[in-house]
Amino acid sequence: MTKILAVSDVHGEENENLYTYLKNNEDIELVLILGDITDFGPLDFVETFINKVADCGVDVIAIPGNCDPTGICNAINEVSFCLHNNIIAYGDAILFGFGGSNPTPFDTPGEMDDDKIYRQVYDLLANYDYVYNSDVPKVRILVTHAPPFNTAADRVENGEHVGSSGIQKSIHEFEPEINLCGHIHEARSLSKIGNTTDVANPGMLKDNGAVLIDIKDGSNYDIDIISLDE
Repeated sequence: MTKILAVSDVHGEENENLYTYLKNNEDIELVLILGDITDFGPLDFVETFINKVADCGVDVIAIPGNCDPTGICNAINEVSFCLHNNIIAYGDAILFGFGGSNPTPFDTPGEMDDDKIYRQVYDLLANYDYVYNSDVPKVRILVTHAPPFNTAADRVENGEHVGSSGIQKSIHEFEPEINLCGHIHEARSLSKIGNTTDVANPGMLKDNGAVLIDIKDGSNYDIDIISLDE
């Protein structure tokens, strides 16, 4: 069994409800931070925040967001593990990570061309697909800051979809069981791509949103959007 909590879009603002929730739910083993830990800096906040989460008795893994400045991966690695462009096995899960976002109207530091996102996410998923052993089932969790295009997770207030077509295309090709994402604050949601991939966006941390994943064994799991203040 593996229990994971995911939060996103911290933007330099702590939420005491996160620490209280973790202390009251001691069976959670891992906290995933889905990017935008800072609001264009300062990088010192990364150490402060991640250490306070880890002090609740959990492991912490993070990716950068588009609003995190240069040096964010080094700052994460100094206190935990940066999953950006990496693959790691954790309990009954395989985690694939890719931070940053497709271009936005705001010219933020962590933006990149969608073709680059597609190529690198494709390579991550393909590398594991090559060695996958069906006799040892794992839940494949794609951890991205940007949401996939044309989902509930990438819809802004006016109804427009602004997510990454590169992430969407990779999900269609490899069908991971779960995609955790953030970036679009108002798009807190749990939806599905096809019949295979749960897409979960917890929204901003300050709004108390989080995703809880409870992997029972192998590929059997529950996934829910929760409120940290309940």
